[in-house]
Amino acid sequence: MSVNPFLDQFLMFYSQARVGNGQTRGLETEISRKTYVETRLDRELAAGIIQGRFRLAILTGNAGDGKTAFIQKIEEEATRRGAVLARTGFGNQFELDGVSFRTLHDGSVELSDSSNLQMLDGYFSAYAGDDPPSGYQCLVAAMNEGKLRDYLHASAHHPWLSRALLGHLDNDVPLPDDVVLVNLNLRAVVDGSSDPTDCLFDRILNRFLALEFWEACRECPSRHGCPVKFNVDSMRIVSVPSDSENTSESTIARNESAKKVRSRLKRLFQVLHLRKRMHMTVRDLRSVLAFALFGLRTCEEIGRVIQEGGQRFTDDYYYNAIFNEGEKDRVLRVMGEFDVGLVQSPHLDSQLNFSVPKSSDFHALFTSFEDQVSGSRASIDEDDMEFQYLERPNSPEQRTIAALNASRAYVRQVRRKHYFEGKSAGTNPNGADALLPYHHLGDYLSFVESGVDLEGRLKNSLILAISKSEGMIDDRRGAEHICIRTRHDNNLPVKAFYTYPASHFRLDRPSHPYESRFIEHLPSEILLTHDSRGITLEISLDLFELLMRIRDGYIPTTGEMRAFFLNLLMFKKQLLSAPTDRLLLTENDDQVFEMKRTPDNGIEMAAV
Repeated sequence: MSVNPFLDQFLMFYSQARVGNGQTRGLETEISRKTYVETRLDRELAAGIIQGRFRLAILTGNAGDGKTAFIQKIEEEATRRGAVLARTGFGNQFELDGVSFRTLHDGSVELSDSSNLQMLDGYFSAYAGDDPPSGYQCLVAAMNEGKLRDYLHASAHHPWLSRALLGHLDNDVPLPDDVVLVNLNLRAVVDGSSDPTDCLFDRILNRFLALEFWEACRECPSRHGCPVKFNVDSMRIVSVPSDSENTSESTIARNESAKKVRSRLKRLFQVLHLRKRMHMTVRDLRSVLAFALFGLRTCEEIGRVIQEGGQRFTDDYYYNAIFNEGEKDRVLRVMGEFDVGLVQSPHLDSQLNFSVPKSSDFHALFTSFEDQVSGSRASIDEDDMEFQYLERPNSPEQRTIAALNASRAYVRQVRRKHYFEGKSAGTNPNGADALLPYHHLGDYLSFVESGVDLEGRLKNSLILAISKSEGMIDDRRGAEHICIRTRHDNNLPVKAFYTYPASHFRLDRPSHPYESRFIEHLPSEILLTHDSRGITLEISLDLFELLMRIRDGYIPTTGEMRAFFLNLLMFKKQLLSAPTDRLLLTENDDQVFEMKRTPDNGIEMAAV
C-alpha cells in the first residue's frame, strides 16, 4: 500500500486531531517550517531588529497569533549569520554585530524557581529607572497584553518603560523610534479581494497544496477513491503546459474551476472576520484548512477503508467538512452558523432536487475539473450523492423519518457543492453570495476595503435604516435626517421624532496606522460618526445586514433586536443628549409636519 509521508503530519495541524496536534505551535517540526509563510512582520520588522534599529520589540496577541514563530525566525536568521544562542528560561540570548539580544517566547508564564513578576523584572532589567536606556541591547518579547499591562502597573522599577508603553496603549502617545509594540489581535488572515492575493489565507493555502507534498499521491492505487486527493485536486493550481494548445486550454479551464473554489472558501473566512464574533489567528486558520482538506483519517486508514469498501466519505469532502458543527474546533462551530447548505433558494433547490447525480443535467450545473495533462479530478463525491439521492422518498408511503432525513442531507450537501463549484447560484445577481445569509455582503466588504462611499449612498442608506427602525416611514425625511422617536408608545395619537441632519454624520473605518506598518490588516467594522459631538456607532456585518433589511421594509424580531441592537440603542441614547432645533410630527405616516425653533426662540410649524 502506498503511503504519503506528509499527510499524517498535516493532520496534526488540526486542533482536535485524533493523532495529536503537535504541529500547532511554533516551528518545532520540519513540516511546520516547510509550510511557514512570510508575513509583514517578517518583511517590515524582522530585518530592522536584526540590524539593531530597535531596542525593544513587544508582540501582544492571542495564543496562536504567531508570536513565538516570529521570534524563532529571528533566532534562526541570527544563527545563520553566525550568532550562538544561549538558552535563558523561556527565551535565548545572543550577540550579533555588537548588539546584545534577548528573546522571550512567552512573557506570561511562571518559572519553576521564580514568579512571573520576578522573571519579567530580570528580563527588563536594562530598562529600569526613570530615563531611556542606553547601550547596545535589544529585547524581543511575546506576551499577552493583559499581562503586560498588569506588569507595567505593578512594577516600581521601570517608570520610563511604564510611561512609554502605557501612554501608547491607553492614549495613543507615539512610541520612541526604537521601541515597537505590535498588537497581533489586529491582524487579519484575509483581505477584501475575492482573487488570489498575498494575504495569509492564500499564502498558507498555497503551501498546503504545494506539489512537493502530494507527488506521492499520483501513483497511489487508492487515488481514485481518496477524499484527500479529491480536496487537494479541487483547489490546487497546476502549471500550464506550453507545448499543446488544446491541452493547455483544458488545464487553464481546470485552474479557473480551482480558483473559483478557493475564492468561495476565502469568502467564508471574510464573513468570519467581518462578523467580529472571534479573532482568527494563524493557528486557527491552519487548523481549519487542515481539517477541511485532510480530515481526520491517516493515509493508511483511508487506503484500508477504500479496499474494504462499503463506507462513504461524505463528511470528508471539503464543502461538507468546512461546515461540520459536530467538531469541537471553535472556528468550525462558528462557521456552521452561516452554513450555505441551510439557505433556501427555491429556484436553485428545484434544479438541484430534480437533477440526478452523474447525469448530464447534473453536470451542467457545475464547473468541470477535466484536465488532459495533469489528470482530471475524480468524481467520487457524485457516487455518494447518488446513493443519497436514491434514498429519498418517491411516494407518500416511503416518507419515513430516515428517508426524509436522507432527502434533507442530500439537498444540504448539493447546495454546499453548488456554492463552491456551481456555474451560477440561482437568479441572484450576486452569484454564489446568494447562498450566504448576507444579502448585502458586497456593499459592506467594498467599503471596509476601500473606504469609498460614492455620493454618500451607503451613509444615506444607513441613516434611512436607523430612521425606519424608529418608525419613520417617509423615505425622504428618513434619509435626510436620523429620526429618533421621543416616546415609544403605540397608543399615542401622534408620533414625534427628534431629527439630526445627515450632513452632520460621516462614514469611516477604524484606522490603526501604527500597527498596520507591521501586520496584515482589514477593518472589521464601519463607523458612523456625528462630526461635532464625536458620537460613534460601530456597525458590524450582522448589524449592517439587519439595518439594510429594515431599510427595505423588514421588521426585526425581538431576538434580533436583543442580539444586534445594543450598539444602536446606545448610539441613539447618546444622540438624544445632543441638542436639536426641530421635530418631525406625523399622525398617520401620510402627512409629516415639521416643528422648529425660530431665531427669536419662537416655534414654527408647517407641513413638509
